[in-house]
Amino acid sequence: MASFSYKALDHKGETEKGFLVAENINEAQNELKNRKLIPIKLKESKQRINLSFFSSISNSKLSLISRQLSTLINSGIPVDQALDSVSEQIEPPRIGNKLRQVSLKVKSGYKLSESLEEHPESFDRLFCSLIKAGESSGELGIILEKTSDFLEKRANMSQEITGALVYPLILFTVAIGIISLLLVYVVPDVVSQFSSLNRELPLLTKSLLFLSQVMTNPIFQIFIVSFCLLAYIPLKYFGTKKVKLKFDEILLKIPVIKNFLLDADLSRFTSSLSLLRLGNVSILNALKISSDTISNSYLRSSIIKASSRVGEGESIAKSLERVNAIPPLVIQMIQNGEKSGKLEDMLSKLSDYLETRFRNSTKIAMNLLEPLVIIILGVFVALIVLAILLPLIQLNTFTTTL
Repeated sequence: MASFSYKALDHKGETEKGFLVAENINEAQNELKNRKLIPIKLKESKQRINLSFFSSISNSKLSLISRQLSTLINSGIPVDQALDSVSEQIEPPRIGNKLRQVSLKVKSGYKLSESLEEHPESFDRLFCSLIKAGESSGELGIILEKTSDFLEKRANMSQEITGALVYPLILFTVAIGIISLLLVYVVPDVVSQFSSLNRELPLLTKSLLFLSQVMTNPIFQIFIVSFCLLAYIPLKYFGTKKVKLKFDEILLKIPVIKNFLLDADLSRFTSSLSLLRLGNVSILNALKISSDTISNSYLRSSIIKASSRVGEGESIAKSLERVNAIPPLVIQMIQNGEKSGKLEDMLSKLSDYLETRFRNSTKIAMNLLEPLVIIILGVFVALIVLAILLPLIQLNTFTTTL
């Protein structure tokens, strides 16, 4: 695909400028014609930006696209026309351009799933597999609707995680900033006033003064910079993947954090696995694709490794038993689903249960964490104030005795 910049006239005779992506200049001209634009100037753009960050599409946007496509396709509108219609309404424009690229491929005779697979930075393997399953079953509209529901739940969970962490992080950062400013600028100036009295300072004041001197010492600052550089060496030597794998393994051993991570990851895993199986995707492919939804790299690699035994005839529950991090409840529910022949329904119920438990745990944790951060900040500030006041009290007592 090449990028083309254009200048064209619309049906009102007004000039419009922009860019589009097409295989060649003929396809670009056809695309302008489909948009009812008369090209004045059309040339290939030399500047190409290929940053996956700017090419990715959020789950909330992907959910909206899926729902709109589902409605149009269920109404009997062809896929290419549905894509064109959605591309005109969706914001920002870059997503509309991406959908028009997909539409061009569909008009060229490719399937929707094949067209989407050419843009892995925007449409992940799970989404493409679900579309392919819908095409194979002849129920593309229904699968798109279910996919939209799934992506909406996934987006909501991500927003809840972000929302739950933002306030405590801001509060903690502000707390660290205030305490650092007090230690670096306030404490030394105030405490230095008592140094000329030739009296021993209280232990708390001396401790705080020592901490302040350490923080303002250039050697300490050099040590911090050196430590950051040394921390970078393992990343460079072992690779970020290996370091992240070890870090994620450690996270799964911390009791409270472990429960949060498992509930969030296993909810996404079971939900996507249920949806793929409903689309008649083979169990091996479904397990591999669903594993991509797991954020914890150690848990993901463990599940992929254990799932390989399913191809050797082992049941899903039996193979997942080898992953120590997965709770027994999850294994039991999957086992019951396999025995009853209603694995998809059981996986869906399991996902809902884990998601509900995650939300409840998040609310409780946030209700406890917010006042806890405030209390910790208050204690530190109180200690600093007390360290300053103690010499004053001591001086006042000394003056009174005289």
